[in-house]
Amino acid sequence: MNYVPINGLRMLAVESGILFAAFLIAYISLRFLHPEVRQPGWLAWILGSNLRSVVLVMAVALAGRALLLPVVGIPQPRINDEYSYLLMADTFSHHRLSNPTPPAWQHFETFHVNMTPTYHSKYPVSQGIALAFGQIVFHQPWIGVYLSTALLCGAICWCLQAFLPPGWALLGGLLAVVRFALLSYWMNSYWGGSMAALGGALALGAVVRLFQPGLTNPRRSILAGAFAIALLILATSRPYEGLALSIPLLAYFGYQTVRARIGTKALLRATLLPVVVIGLAGVVLMGYYNQKTTGSPLLLPYVLYQRTYPDLPLALPLFLGQRGRPHLPVSDPVFEKWYAVLAEEHGYQQTNTVAGLAALEARRLGINWLFYVGPALSLPVLLGFLSCLMQRRLRIAVAVTITTGAAIALSIVSQLHYFSPATVAVYLFAVAGLQYLWQQQKDGERAFVLAVCLTVVAVSLSRQTGGTAMNAVFAFRDARKWVAQQLDNQPGKQLVLVAYDLQQHYPGNELVHNGADFNSEKILWARSKGEDNDRELCQAYADRTFWSVKTDDVNISLTPLDLCQHP
Repeated sequence: MNYVPINGLRMLAVESGILFAAFLIAYISLRFLHPEVRQPGWLAWILGSNLRSVVLVMAVALAGRALLLPVVGIPQPRINDEYSYLLMADTFSHHRLSNPTPPAWQHFETFHVNMTPTYHSKYPVSQGIALAFGQIVFHQPWIGVYLSTALLCGAICWCLQAFLPPGWALLGGLLAVVRFALLSYWMNSYWGGSMAALGGALALGAVVRLFQPGLTNPRRSILAGAFAIALLILATSRPYEGLALSIPLLAYFGYQTVRARIGTKALLRATLLPVVVIGLAGVVLMGYYNQKTTGSPLLLPYVLYQRTYPDLPLALPLFLGQRGRPHLPVSDPVFEKWYAVLAEEHGYQQTNTVAGLAALEARRLGINWLFYVGPALSLPVLLGFLSCLMQRRLRIAVAVTITTGAAIALSIVSQLHYFSPATVAVYLFAVAGLQYLWQQQKDGERAFVLAVCLTVVAVSLSRQTGGTAMNAVFAFRDARKWVAQQLDNQPGKQLVLVAYDLQQHYPGNELVHNGADFNSEKILWARSKGEDNDRELCQAYADRTFWSVKTDDVNISLTPLDLCQHP
């Protein structure tokens, strides 16, 4: 694994202990001290406008992470997926959708990147667009993550305002800030779930507002446009899970459109027309992007990559009868080892039996629970879930949670951010549960609400909860950074040929990653394929000084290479 595993049991004990201690303090304070709490005037002013609450949440997210810059800094990419997203951002920042295949491209093959018919990332474009915005406007792609995560927290607050009173919606947005916008890997990497979660929050918040009585047609049109854009964000961030979340939303949209008591022409103009027009425009743009990258408007870069480098089936073979990875010849043994590592890490062999599959799904559920919920929020989330089941207006949140969870359960490969489209539903459940407890107007219940909020803040800031501790500490030294530092003072351009000790090397710790414009890169990273095969690089990259890097992930050797000086 790329990350150091967390001690989940210790974190459960720590969070539960803090929750218990905070509850005792809050209960004693409420029971015996009877503190008088009055709503400050500034808070009343904030809550008097939904927009002000949303802006406050985003401002807290931006300011909070900015204050952590001296401690946490700007993250450096370490994961293969991150480099693929950064390649996309670099491509877009060069004002193009794809790149020409580089000479001797077999030496530059890497994970999550297609080399032919063009050189491009396999991933959908939303994350790349966010990173490219940061790179173009601020000359730092991480600013795209920074801004999109703040927008996510604001969108969660805005969505909750459609279901809950303003104060509780504000609380939900601030809890999201603490969990995601400060120390979570969603904020501190280049491959988190902020864009997909943003799309989910906007989609749910827009569709439930669309058919509220008393709205003007221009207002409906704006909400319909927001709904359509949110669906496109889902389609271009996490298409599979985004589709699963979109199905109940589209069903709700269709049902409400049919039953709405609005004039037919006004309904078409205000709701259906914006969704259809924006949706069709998005489909056309996606097809154009596919054409520029894969050569076919119907062939997604992700599908092309799976055909070229098939690792694992996309769905569970026990249910859908998919066969294992075809034994196609691979261009490099690192890829073959990566396929074996993927199968082991994601429990592929377990999926062939009912007992193994049950154990795998229970493990996934536990990991996602630890990341999205944790001990402190467990009771509020459960109460909120039951409350939403009993209220017709809130059942749509239950539906999107079930469909998204089912989609993940049917997939073999699973990461924490795969559930991100339904993140807003988790916070709706949590805050609805807290609201229910508070409304009991008893010291015990209110003390528990206060304890939950204090605990979430404490364990998140101290990284003693899954939301901020998971995917946080790397298991390997940053070999790319070390090599780049050694070559920083070398004159001219460099080309580094990488060879691994495959007995020790973990293929997730890959060094061969490059930017979009090979000519402008100071350092190119390439795979060594033996001295004879490596010489084909001499003609295409004659202006570069060649180096050899050999590593087993612990030890690194960097030596000059006179590869091109001998026939």
